[in-house]
Amino acid sequence: MAAKGRNVALVLAVSLSMMGCNIANHGSFVTNTYQDKAITDNLVKLGPVFGESCQTQFLYIFPVGDSVSSPKAIETAKSVIQGTVIITDVTIDDSLSFGIGYSKQCIKVQGVAFGAQAL
Repeated sequence: MAAKGRNVALVLAVSLSMMGCNIANHGSFVTNTYQDKAITDNLVKLGPVFGESCQTQFLYIFPVGDSVSSPKAIETAKSVIQGTVIITDVTIDDSLSFGIGYSKQCIKVQGVAFGAQAL
């Protein structure tokens, strides 16, 4: 009986410690650090953009869907305005919110899009 109690305590301790784990894939979010001057000289400011990558965890432990990542959030932001080539003044933030029986983690990207002038 004591062994069963220790096993339950161990499973509970591991589960609680896993709830605090951050499984976000911030990774290396700089896709390129140099832009050819011939390309950037012709770019115009298109406007502010926002993108995010989120994942829900069922019962706070079991992930549903793809993991969150900065590169996904950046690509989402770049797709907001058609013709976007680069994003400048980028800020990346992450959040973790809890609901009853689930948690949601998101990486949010904001910036200013530059690209080809719309005709």
